[in-house]
This record gives sequence, structure tokens and C-alpha cells, in this order.
Amino acid sequence: MNWIARIVMGLLGLVFLAGLLAALGLYIVFATIRWLLTGRKPQVVMVWQQFNAMRKSPRWGGPRGFETGTPSGFEAQSQGDIVDVEVREVVEDAPRLPPRQQS
Repeated sequence: MNWIARIVMGLLGLVFLAGLLAALGLYIVFATIRWLLTGRKPQVVMVWQQFNAMRKSPRWGGPRGFETGTPSGFEAQSQGDIVDVEVREVVEDAPRLPPRQQS
């Protein structure tokens, strides 16, 4: 009986894997056709491009320092990047929200 259960479970696993592969194939065909008709890239492509760009950045182990010619970390910020805060006066008698009513 034990070997029958193993065969059944193996076949169920193969059917599940075949279903996943078929669904992936259908999604690829659908996404490609939609990409060609609308011009918008599929979300998977966009996420993959962002992941590759992030992976190549110096923060995540890409080339840094003298190798790329650009400084990394805090050295990359110059004084021109600093933005001052806009100051406004806080008035004590400003309109406030009414207190919450207890239900």
C-alpha cells in the first residue's frame, strides 16, 4: 500500500507542476499580446528591470568608488542637494477639528 500512495502522490505532483507550467505559458502569451497591442510592458518585466537596476547600484554590491568614477554613500551628496525648510507661523487660535463624539 505504501508504494501505491507514493505513485499517486508523485502523479499528483506532476499534474500540479504541469498545471503551473501551462498557466505560466498562457500568461506569457497573454502578456506578450497585450504588450504588442497597448505598448505597456508587463508588470513582471518592469519589476525585473527595477531589480536589475537596484542590484547594480553601489548600495547593493555593484561597482563603487574609483571603479565607476562616482562617489558612493554620503559622499555622493553635495551641498546643492540640501533643500531648506519652508518656515510658517503656527497660530494658537487656528481652527481645529471638533472633538470626536462617543457613539
